Amino acid sequence: MALSRLFTIIFAVALVAAACGSDDTTSSETATPEATTPVSSPDDTAAPAATTPPDEGELGPAYSDEGRTLDAVAATIEVDGDATDWADIEGLDLTLYPITDERYAPKDATLKAAHDDEFVYVLLQVDDDYDWSADDAHLSAAAAIQWAIEPGAGEAMGATDEDRETSLGLVDIWHWELECEAGVDSGGAVAGPGEGKDPGNDSGCNFDDEYAMTTEDREDDNADGAENSLLGVWTHSDATAGADGTWTFEMRRPLVTGDSTDAQFEVGSDARLAIAYWDADSGPDGWEDEDHVQSGNQGWITISFV
Repeated sequence: MALSRLFTIIFAVALVAAACGSDDTTSSETATPEATTPVSSPDDTAAPAATTPPDEGELGPAYSDEGRTLDAVAATIEVDGDATDWADIEGLDLTLYPITDERYAPKDATLKAAHDDEFVYVLLQVDDDYDWSADDAHLSAAAAIQWAIEPGAGEAMGATDEDRETSLGLVDIWHWELECEAGVDSGGAVAGPGEGKDPGNDSGCNFDDEYAMTTEDREDDNADGAENSLLGVWTHSDATAGADGTWTFEMRRPLVTGDSTDAQFEVGSDARLAIAYWDADSGPDGWEDEDHVQSGNQGWITISFV
């Protein structure tokens, strides 16, 4: 995978996020973490009051807002890159800030979540100009969603922002480099495993199912019993090179997969999520691994399945 140190450095893994210490040739021989129970609901202790957001020139970690929550409401969504069927679902407006040791322009984003009896749906929209290349994913935007699997997991791909090397728990990453064009179904739900053997790797469009314990230990989900059942479609509001507009990343996955390196979701419970986004304008050759903005340095976002 090309996005090392995904989530802070995040995902500050700072989908995650997301959304890194390995590439698409990561080995499936990595030890599989022991199965864990679904993420438990946080306690009822009141969250600390949010501090004032930083000026545009300041880095995101100066802004700590650990009280952000979003309801995943009951709805059936068609995953087609068209956000029309999300119109009546309340979203969470965010500002995604750069990682701690780099300065890139923050990005405004909106996050929505929903579920039906079978699937969880996630909509991420990011305000940014249109860049996409059929030949080089680094010249295209990229996105990732990260979910906490274990209760203590840190937002920096399982670690803390300050340490990044000591794991606090396992995280599940939906990692999306845009190798297929707008409107195309992406993910393991529609593509065979990478190189015919790696179930976490989407061989068609590079929308991969991954997990991590620390920022340097991101792996494709290739262990026994693993699978990639992600489905995603992306679009942009103005597909003209350099045009201002909004990216839409629409994603779906079964609520329960039975895979120990996937987050498992249940109506009536909470989950924790973080986001990463890469801008192809970060450099002359496109983005590099750490050239991203993300939400993890502002704390987890709590998603309540209602």
